[in-house]
Amino acid sequence: MELLPYISGFSNSLPIFLLSGVVHIPSPNKHFQRISQNWIIYIITDGIMQIMENGNQYTLTAGDIIIFSPGKCHYGLLTNEHIDYYYIHFDWNCLQDITMTSEEYLQQKVGGHPFFPTPSSTVQNTFLLPKYFHPTHSDFEKIIRQMQHLTNFNSTNGLHQQSINDALLFVLLLQMSRSELSHILHTEQENLSLPFRICDYLKNNYSHKITGSMLEDIFHHNFDYMNRRFKQHTGTTIFAFLENLRIEQGKKLLKSRQFTISETAEALGFCNAFYFSRVFKKHEAITPSEYQQKHSV
Repeated sequence: MELLPYISGFSNSLPIFLLSGVVHIPSPNKHFQRISQNWIIYIITDGIMQIMENGNQYTLTAGDIIIFSPGKCHYGLLTNEHIDYYYIHFDWNCLQDITMTSEEYLQQKVGGHPFFPTPSSTVQNTFLLPKYFHPTHSDFEKIIRQMQHLTNFNSTNGLHQQSINDALLFVLLLQMSRSELSHILHTEQENLSLPFRICDYLKNNYSHKITGSMLEDIFHHNFDYMNRRFKQHTGTTIFAFLENLRIEQGKKLLKSRQFTISETAEALGFCNAFYFSRVFKKHEAITPSEYQQKHSV
């Protein structure tokens, strides 16, 4: 599968807005050469621009968005067209250039992904942006409106102006990130359909006994095939996912102190309390009763 360029970071801090504006260059146009010390976003609204960055050539047309990286040289090629675009300069020390497949991208975005009921704080804070993309018309209109809002607001000089600009920029970057996720989910819809349905079934029936033959009867596919598809899109097997789901639900029940260990095991679909305790200790490194004592009020 093709490796694609992304910008990766963590969303536990805000970007630092520097400046933004609108540019119109009549034909012919050729972007000047520079090595910027900050991140730069171009949002193309009309015309054509040919531009190089780090040996890669991009043909930018209306509806395209590109992010130039600090420390990398970019320069234009002569184009016999006009170009209209918005630009934003910003700093965000947590960002870096990476490459990944669309499959790996989905696994990185599990913070909002129904395959994983309890994403880690690291995954939840992961921020991913496509370096170069063309969002849908409706998403592009939303991005343009937010861009206009940021540009217009930046022309004022009110109280807490910098903080407001940083927050508005963060919302804009979130819109771009969500647009890419929506695009990939749409293009992967057919491939994702079966794993999604299996995931939903497990989340709704984890308290019951579930076997491979039962899943074959329900989803009308060979179990090995379903397991491969599931792992391809989630990074884990069906029964590893089910086990993790049960343990996470078990931790909630144990914390409530409303159930005995045996009752908790039964509610989670384990055959007995002994097996539940063994699996729980494998995941948490302590027994269910030790966990309950540790989290007692």
